[in-house]
Amino acid sequence: MPSQKKSLNVLDLLAIVMELSDLRDSVIDKVYTMGNSLLIRLRKGSEKYFVIANSHRFGLTSYVLEHGAEGVTSLRRLVEGLRLRDLELLNFDRIVKLTLDTGYLIIELLEPWNMIYVDGDGRIKWVLRTYRGKDRVVNVGLEYNPPPQNFVKPVDNREVIIKALQGYDTVGRAIARGLGLGGEVANEVCARALINCDSPVNSINIDGVLSVITSMINKISRGDLEPTIYYSGGSPITVTPIMYQSIKYDDVKHFGRFNEAVDEYFHEVEIGEESEKRLATISSEIARLERSVDELMMSIEGFRKGSEELRVKAETVLNWKYVIEELLNVLRNYWSSYKDEFQELVRGMEYQGIRVKGFEPRSKAVVLEIGGVTVSIPLNADVGDLINGLFNRAKELERKAKTAEESLNQLRARIEELRAEGEKIAESVRESSIRVVYGAREWFERFRWFITSSGRLVIAGRDATQNEVIVRHYLRPWDIFVHADILGGAAVVIRLADSGDTVSDRDIQEAAQYAVSYSRAWVMGLSVLDAFYVRGEQVTKKAPSGEYLGKGSFMIYGSRGWVRNAELGLGIGVRIDNMGVSSIIRIITAPPSAIGSLTNYYITLRPGTRDRVNVSKEVYDTFKAKIPGFAKVINLSHIVDAVPGPSTIEGFYEGNPMPWDKLRSLAK
Repeated sequence: MPSQKKSLNVLDLLAIVMELSDLRDSVIDKVYTMGNSLLIRLRKGSEKYFVIANSHRFGLTSYVLEHGAEGVTSLRRLVEGLRLRDLELLNFDRIVKLTLDTGYLIIELLEPWNMIYVDGDGRIKWVLRTYRGKDRVVNVGLEYNPPPQNFVKPVDNREVIIKALQGYDTVGRAIARGLGLGGEVANEVCARALINCDSPVNSINIDGVLSVITSMINKISRGDLEPTIYYSGGSPITVTPIMYQSIKYDDVKHFGRFNEAVDEYFHEVEIGEESEKRLATISSEIARLERSVDELMMSIEGFRKGSEELRVKAETVLNWKYVIEELLNVLRNYWSSYKDEFQELVRGMEYQGIRVKGFEPRSKAVVLEIGGVTVSIPLNADVGDLINGLFNRAKELERKAKTAEESLNQLRARIEELRAEGEKIAESVRESSIRVVYGAREWFERFRWFITSSGRLVIAGRDATQNEVIVRHYLRPWDIFVHADILGGAAVVIRLADSGDTVSDRDIQEAAQYAVSYSRAWVMGLSVLDAFYVRGEQVTKKAPSGEYLGKGSFMIYGSRGWVRNAELGLGIGVRIDNMGVSSIIRIITAPPSAIGSLTNYYITLRPGTRDRVNVSKEVYDTFKAKIPGFAKVINLSHIVDAVPGPSTIEGFYEGNPMPWDKLRSLAK
């Protein structure tokens, strides 16, 4: 199979920049990090666009994974709110310049790739990574200088180009290196010019070659594009803005815009790299845990064996207690009279079925064999105390074995989780992001959420971080905060319109059921649990004097309302919304009483004994069989995330979801 294209060339970037001219006058809304990429979110009117930059590419993306602000906080302060005035290729190189209201952003797709913000005076104000080479230094405070060029631009005058090309032995190298166009473009130019790339430069018609190059550049600059991904052996091998004659392929896929083709192609490249990275991490972690399992198994075996031996000895001594006490009296008398000869004197002695096997001078203990059981007893021992001591030691080893076994089960469970994750890496990483349909998703979808039977929006944290975000930024004084009466649960909020709005008992019951279902109670196998609720104004992150509240922890002041014995139960469903030519598929969780009005298909769960991953696989396969395209946007990990723990499936059902517009209006 041909090698896979790993980065955009200059003609690719020319097409990207040409298409992105529509984004002129948009405003930089946010700057994010996303793995090894930087995302620039642009806002134009009511629409938002994500532009991605990394070592492979620059351009519009529809795949937005989890993102953060690590390393770009300073850049945010510099550029957010600025308007994009222009986009261009700098020096016809693999460098994109975004001109802003003040200053400009530079994206260098060179090794190592970089992003730089330069102010209006040409000084660097922010840089992704500082760089020091023999020809330039890139650092904050310095004047920005583009990378030195060791090629001539294909748009320079004919004499300069011909002179540069004549410095190379073959026409392929001359085009790739002398004009900075790269090997893929060089092969295409040669194919269109009907020459061999290995031909000497002085043996070909240079004007014919330049005419082909100019024609390709003009075609791209006019926007006369034929965006195409090429496949070989079922795998994508390259993407081009116009159809190439030089590429050997089994299949092709055409697109309306080159940005879309590049996004799909490089998303696959990036997913492949992420899969390899994650598999390596998982494999290493599994190997480490398996070593720990082996060690624990040996420890457990030792603890159990030791406990059994001690218990047998204790029971034997207990059964022979009075005979042993008589024998010890005899042996003490021997010791008093014959210390020097004692060891030889008592070895092999038989006393009412007990045989003296030997003597341990250091501990002054005799070794007795009683019915095949060997036990060491100090001469001056109190036999009753000895029996208690043996039983206590046996119990201690049993306790250690039990503790070690619990740890072993946890390790084994973790290994199974990792193995399950490893099995789904190839599929799930590829599908780990859902293609953005701009304008179709709402703010509350970052959290767990549902609409109550009476039309209230409820949001809940997926983890401690989201619990923190909800309480700090989305919980208003008049909202209702609900939490399971147990540590380690989701922060659940019923959103109300204003301070005069009221909430029904059914709203609170459903929110309480959601709260207890997404708490540790599910993993513990409980069927019911109490939950409490308060006004948002009663919840605070401010700790009492001298105390500290960790992430996801809060203080509750004032009286609480209670929902006693809230039943653990959950509905997990799939909702399909048609948005023009696209369909949005969402996984939604809600109490069983509310899930039917939100989803097209759903299942209901109760706490049970079936493994969480196995239950999720059954749910996933059922939805996959019913819903075309389901597996393209939803992967197993989304279902696993929705299932609180070991479960029992009660049934699969069809729902009757309210229109998305109505749902959106209820969530305002």
